[in-house]
Amino acid sequence: MNNELVEIATSELKQYGIKPEVTHTNGGHIQITWRAVPEKELRCVTTAKTGSDWRNRMNIRAEVRRLLRADNVLKKEEPKPKKHPELAKALNLPQPVTPIPDQLAAMRGEIADLTELMMRTFKMVGIMRETIASQAPPPPPPPAPPEPVSSRSVKIKEFLSLDRWVSLSALARDTGLSPQQIRLKLYYLQRLGEVSVHQGQAKLNEVEPRPKKPRGRAAHKIKAKMTKLNGHARPNGHKQSRAA
Repeated sequence: MNNELVEIATSELKQYGIKPEVTHTNGGHIQITWRAVPEKELRCVTTAKTGSDWRNRMNIRAEVRRLLRADNVLKKEEPKPKKHPELAKALNLPQPVTPIPDQLAAMRGEIADLTELMMRTFKMVGIMRETIASQAPPPPPPPAPPEPVSSRSVKIKEFLSLDRWVSLSALARDTGLSPQQIRLKLYYLQRLGEVSVHQGQAKLNEVEPRPKKPRGRAAHKIKAKMTKLNGHARPNGHKQSRAA
């Protein structure tokens, strides 16, 4: 009978040496009956004639196994195949042993093959490295060193204070000047009395600011005025003698 559920149930029962009986019911179903143990009751499962999905297949297999467990039926063991005495004797024979000189020769051959393989690998790796290096873009040029800071553009008095001492290392860090440039500036301001320097530290002195010298047109006017005043202050005799 070509029905998947029937085949599943009958194949499950055949594992226990049970041959079931398959019949049709009046309601259009298939009934599978068997008796596993003579003193036990007749067991029965019912399936549909139409196609089934995976849930029906699992349900019919689980139902058959449940009834078999209830009857304490053990699975039928298949007889073990007998071993042929000739085959067992052949398997028990000692295996041939390779002589030691032949083993050494085989090991040397394997070592030589392995060495040649490693040399080929190293050569291939070197070729790949050269290819990658040739295709890679050139490295960027190193950054140009920063231009030295001009000492004239830095007014060191702006980094000093009247109420606290400032170390020369802090001045070099803040101004960007070299220690030699800082010492020269401080020495010049110390000669003018505007800065005090003591044990590698410096601070401003309380002095009146120096008057700024006139430049440009103002300086030219002052110079012309001083020349004119100097000319009127000379004695008349001096002018006459010079004219003579």
